[in-house]
Amino acid sequence: MMDVILSKERVDVQECDVLVTGFFKDERPLKGSSGWIDWRLNGKLSRLLMEKKLTGDWKEATLIPTQGRVIPGLMLLLGLGEVKEYNYLRLRELSLHLLEILKKLEATHVCLSLPFEERYHVGCGKLAEILIRGIADCINLSGYPFNGEWIKKLRLRFAEGEEHLSEVLSGVQTAKAILTKRIPIRILTPSQTAGRKES
Repeated sequence: MMDVILSKERVDVQECDVLVTGFFKDERPLKGSSGWIDWRLNGKLSRLLMEKKLTGDWKEATLIPTQGRVIPGLMLLLGLGEVKEYNYLRLRELSLHLLEILKKLEATHVCLSLPFEERYHVGCGKLAEILIRGIADCINLSGYPFNGEWIKKLRLRFAEGEEHLSEVLSGVQTAKAILTKRIPIRILTPSQTAGRKES
């Protein structure tokens, strides 16, 4: 059973092990969740970019402690390459890389917030669907340690604000319908998670 949790709130207030977000090699200043977190961290990500410690190269992965400035204690920043190369196929390809990193971290409760907008030709509902399907594809790959206890505890969280909630829910429901015979998915919406503490 894979739990997929939807939240009306923004990424900086999500109770999770790791917040996963991404940024492009050729887009400055940072936008979306990366830009928002950069602001919350007083420009720490921008400074790392200026110091060339971050590039945005495809599959670059940087783990950053948030030092209590946001609720997620760790942020995993993924390089997404150039904007023109960003598409659903690339996102699906990113799933294996992401799972490998999360497994090494032993992170089981993960908030995913990758770029979506009309200018990227990527919608937030389809993005959620593709990420879930990509992760499900990886679970049964031979030679990868994704079938043990860790994967059974994996919980995915999507938090793109109240204005995108119904679109994300639609994408998650599509993924659930497609994967129904392969992996059971339980969707927890804000009304179902209200009044109980997430662990």
